[in-house]
Amino acid sequence: MTTAEKDWFLSLPEETKLKLMEDMLKEEQFGLAFQTMHILLDAPISDGGISTEKIDKIFKNYKK
Repeated sequence: MTTAEKDWFLSLPEETKLKLMEDMLKEEQFGLAFQTMHILLDAPISDGGISTEKIDKIFKNYKK
């Protein structure tokens, strides 16, 4: 993923990013979901990152 693509992804609303990650897990696109989680966890929250707790909640909901 290029820097421009990451910047675009990080600029999306938080709800959209979480929904995309949830959909990736449901569709068993685990590699893509984990890459997305990595991007979101590496980025500061002020730059579009998402907290560990919110990502963990999505992952735990998938495992149920």
